[in-house]
Amino acid sequence: MLRLFTLDLSRDASSNIEFRDVLAALVLPELSWTAEDISVVVVGHSDLPIAEIEEASSTPGVANPVLDSETFAAFNRAILQLIDGEMIGYETKHLQQLEKAAIRLDVVDGTFWTVILDPDRVGVRSDFTAMFGDGTPISAMSSRATQSSRSDDT
Repeated sequence: MLRLFTLDLSRDASSNIEFRDVLAALVLPELSWTAEDISVVVVGHSDLPIAEIEEASSTPGVANPVLDSETFAAFNRAILQLIDGEMIGYETKHLQQLEKAAIRLDVVDGTFWTVILDPDRVGVRSDFTAMFGDGTPISAMSSRATQSSRSDDT
């Protein structure tokens, strides 16, 4: 059973939790990551083409960028803040098979976080539980794409 975690930083102006804080609080297996609609603040110069990844992730008709485990680690080091966007982690053999995703990280306006993870594949440290609580069991992984398609059907 998957677990859903949410965090609303707008309720506590003193909280300052960034993308790298969340990742450091997780025990992640080696994954490939897709990026959708991301907007980031970059730390400084990076050899990684962050602007190109950002643009491709938001361009209609263009496949979402895929970051292998090494590139994702470089991405994490290169950015200060994930302002908006969705990152979904897959075992490479199950890339873009949403029902087999290990984790989904979604951020809106830098303050509202939604994390869905498979606790059999992604571990959480005490720091994560301190930020997000214990979470809620859910039966299926979702994404921005599946959520928007559902709202189009109504």
